[in-house]
Amino acid sequence: MKIAISSDNHLDVNQVDVNQALNFQGHWLLDHQVDSYLFAGDLFNDFQQTRAYFTRLQALLGQQTRVYYIAGNHDLLKHAPYALVEECSDPAYLHRRFVDLAGTDWRVIGNNGWYDYSFSSYANQPQRVAQWKRAYWLDSIIDQPLSDQQRMANVLQEVDKQLQAAKLAGKKVILLTHFAPAVEALGQPPANLISPRQRYFYQMFRAMTGSKRLGGLVERSGVVKKVFYGHLHGQHPTFSRHGVDYYHQAVGVRNKRINEWQTDNFFDQWQLTLKTIEL
Repeated sequence: MKIAISSDNHLDVNQVDVNQALNFQGHWLLDHQVDSYLFAGDLFNDFQQTRAYFTRLQALLGQQTRVYYIAGNHDLLKHAPYALVEECSDPAYLHRRFVDLAGTDWRVIGNNGWYDYSFSSYANQPQRVAQWKRAYWLDSIIDQPLSDQQRMANVLQEVDKQLQAAKLAGKKVILLTHFAPAVEALGQPPANLISPRQRYFYQMFRAMTGSKRLGGLVERSGVVKKVFYGHLHGQHPTFSRHGVDYYHQAVGVRNKRINEWQTDNFFDQWQLTLKTIEL
């Protein structure tokens, strides 16, 4: 069983021709005989476009390769009412669902994830962080009828339920999520944080990156062996903690202001960051 995982393609932000991307990715997956393609969020700034893309990709791949995806925060910026995001019936959408990989004892559990400010030094001041988010952070326009802490609590409750079911079924688990699940994923602070304002904004950024509680949950479960996450961009080495391997596979953004790529075109960058493993 061969699986390939990608995230954070940002086709609209990167101004990539959608048809070219779809044909390239589809034929690469077929040529390399990939059984399942997992995507860990942030394809478009529009949930409707993300869903349509994966529907088309699955049609191209036919029965050889199955496609499964979750949503990142960018996917939720448009055409993503909260109820739809939580209950979408698209068979390829893996949020709050799982799929057992045929012929193996592996189960892929998907959850978009969220954040609870726990990676920030302002974690104990949630109102202050929430106020900053409303003023400066793109996610403030996402439809959300509850606080970030409540949303993350729902994530943990759902993932815990799924992990307990996997344990009863005797499955080894791959968790597919968008946000960072462990502080090690964030690496060291940038060296150019000099002013108090820069350090303050960096801590606010960290607040929106994920939750340390998710990593703790999966490590205590005893059944999760691999976690794939995105969101952070840049290259992050795989790391292991308490028997769980954490993988990051974000393509990232390249435009006039930002260049997070190690190559000069999207297609090479997608191949470079793509994680492929055999089970």
